[in-house]
Amino acid sequence: MLPRLGLIVSIRIRPIVCLLGVLVLNVQAVLAEEATQEGPYTDTECVSCHTERDPELIRQWRASAHGPESGVECSSCHGDFHQGSAVKARRNDTCSGCHEGPASHSYTTSKHGVISRLESVKQDWQKRLKAGNYRAPGCGYCHFHDGDHGDTMAPGRGPEMRQWVCSGCHSPRYVREQFANGYRQMEIADLKLIEGEALIAASDHGQTDSLTKLRLSLIRHHKNVLYGVGHQSPDYQWWHGQPALDGDLIRIRDAIGERLRQKRFSEQLLTDTEILQSSKD
Repeated sequence: MLPRLGLIVSIRIRPIVCLLGVLVLNVQAVLAEEATQEGPYTDTECVSCHTERDPELIRQWRASAHGPESGVECSSCHGDFHQGSAVKARRNDTCSGCHEGPASHSYTTSKHGVISRLESVKQDWQKRLKAGNYRAPGCGYCHFHDGDHGDTMAPGRGPEMRQWVCSGCHSPRYVREQFANGYRQMEIADLKLIEGEALIAASDHGQTDSLTKLRLSLIRHHKNVLYGVGHQSPDYQWWHGQPALDGDLIRIRDAIGERLRQKRFSEQLLTDTEILQSSKD
């Protein structure tokens, strides 16, 4: 009797379970539809919604270089529409659209940049920015790793964060070696920058236009070394970096030397003129 009763109860319950399942699926579909409405959305609407859904993401964004004070809006990277917004933000051309010049070019000419560009068409940009999803890292993979909106490569995040991101693809030993090389590269570049600025500061002629231009060139090439190290770009470590700094130092010394020669010539000419004048008297 009991087994039969259990069978009857089971038969009666099954339709109820099926009905509940249908209702749950319908509710999920409605919620999903509400959560992914096409848009367009304003920046205020993006921030308001995601503050409730993911307050940590908004906190990261507010504290980042792309925060409210920067003038960069959510739509600048993600577009105005919800569909495809993550894909748009992950693509390199979105970043390079604003970050032009050495910052972008140093990455483009790196091994990572070349591979990423060659394989950009077949790359599945739907995948999250985390280890194993990309053969070569794009801009977003390193700077917004795993969806972090605070720039995982920012100096304030510390070397441990950068090493962790790199270790997702490379062995710990290789990462340590590259970081050690990078630190040494920057130490050498720092010494060249310090020497050049000291020469200009010690010059008797002050900040002339030519020396001011040379100082700006020195600073620019020092930054190129940093880009070269960070993006692993040989061109920016060397061609646009260390040798360019050497050239700046040579031109600074030459400019200061030329000024000294002109000064001495003028002083000698004045002395000779005075002597000649006194002899006539």
